Amino acid sequence: MSPKCTIDGKEYEFKPGEMIIQIADRNGVAVPRFCYHPGLTIVAQCRMCAVEVEKMPKIQTACSTPAADGMVIHTGSEKVKSAQSSVMEFLLINHPLDCPICDKSGECDLQNYSFDYGAPDSRYEEQRRTYMDLDMGPVIKKNMNRCIHCTRCIRFCDEVGGFREMVALKRGNNVEITTVDGKALETDYAGNLADICPTGSLTLKDFRFRKRVWYLKKTKSVCEGCSRGCNIEIHQENGVVYRLLPRENMEINKWWICDEGRFNFHYVNAPSRIVEPSVKTAAQLETSDWSTALAEARRRISGKVLVLAGSDLTLEELRAIQKFAADRLKECALLHFGTPGHLSADDDKDEDKILRRTSKTSNLHGAEKLGLRGWKGDGSYDSALVFRGGRAALPHGLRRHVKGAIVGVGVFPREGAGDFDVVLPGLSYVEKSGTIVNWQGKEQKLQRSIEPVGLSKGIADVFAMWA
Repeated sequence: MSPKCTIDGKEYEFKPGEMIIQIADRNGVAVPRFCYHPGLTIVAQCRMCAVEVEKMPKIQTACSTPAADGMVIHTGSEKVKSAQSSVMEFLLINHPLDCPICDKSGECDLQNYSFDYGAPDSRYEEQRRTYMDLDMGPVIKKNMNRCIHCTRCIRFCDEVGGFREMVALKRGNNVEITTVDGKALETDYAGNLADICPTGSLTLKDFRFRKRVWYLKKTKSVCEGCSRGCNIEIHQENGVVYRLLPRENMEINKWWICDEGRFNFHYVNAPSRIVEPSVKTAAQLETSDWSTALAEARRRISGKVLVLAGSDLTLEELRAIQKFAADRLKECALLHFGTPGHLSADDDKDEDKILRRTSKTSNLHGAEKLGLRGWKGDGSYDSALVFRGGRAALPHGLRRHVKGAIVGVGVFPREGAGDFDVVLPGLSYVEKSGTIVNWQGKEQKLQRSIEPVGLSKGIADVFAMWA
């Protein structure tokens, strides 16, 4: 039989070695914390997760106290409330009153706990400490004045990021969390520091002062940055994506995402994206309408056709392309493209020891599952159809292999579409729902977060209009 403990009058089973806070989290019992994170080592230094354990003379930290069979725990006793109130008062003595301008406002643990556990007034009359913050690189903005010394950032760099980049200098009231020798962060996972920081001390430069979090609508989806398929949340308002955050999945990405995947959304709303049907006249693409552009595409696609399908497309889109090629094109070669040097799933490797994979598209393994082979950059064709979801690297030297017209269907930047005679704008991964297969063979679902940008249409809609 599994051992059992009692928390606030209810009995719960647990596995030997589990800490009280883990049992509480699993069963929906609220225990506040600042320094504790399930993906980092336990240091028990913020003292906010105080609980009262019967037969123990002093209060205990829930994050570092192993549960024992028959243990009786109280999370809301007067002794616990008094301890938590004292901790909050201590943490707030130096904290600036800048919540109205702080990007963390609305999702700040310190702010929330100050309402739930803190006192309405401050007894502190001394001058608050201040710091001159050094630049930490292109991803993170540091405001040391807001720091409460939870050391999550230090432990993340040591234990997850792979090498020591952040340290605590000095002691007592003068302690400062900073990078080693004041250098910029080198890790490719720096954005996670903003995610795990419980205050506004470490925030994303990319999101800084752009939008209040309570206005953002959230959609659960999957990152398209590589074949890992990290689980994410897309945060948007009024059809504009403002940020991506990691979503916990212990089998795939745990609690983290890399910076490359985190910031792989700017092209969605970029002015350079082609979001209206376009036809080349003279030497450049000119905006057209769907009827005219489709007519031009139908007229120009003939003879032996090279059909290139990006491995950033969903399984549903790839199947639709296969059916279209079989039903509508007399002679064609249907191949996939996406990451240079990756012709098959066997070419996909770990890029680092954390999350990143060398295939920079999310559905290479799905494309291979459907029987598609990679394009080797060879052959001679009369015309070409190129389908792209927004992430696949545009094939170089395509014009050398195609005598006639090249038609693009999907997401294309204007500066990269010089070889195309017709562009039919399609949907990015935040504008559609569908299925992708990651490197482990796991099928995952993309979920539409925003409506199509401009006049963009789904591949299935384009095929329905291709009469």
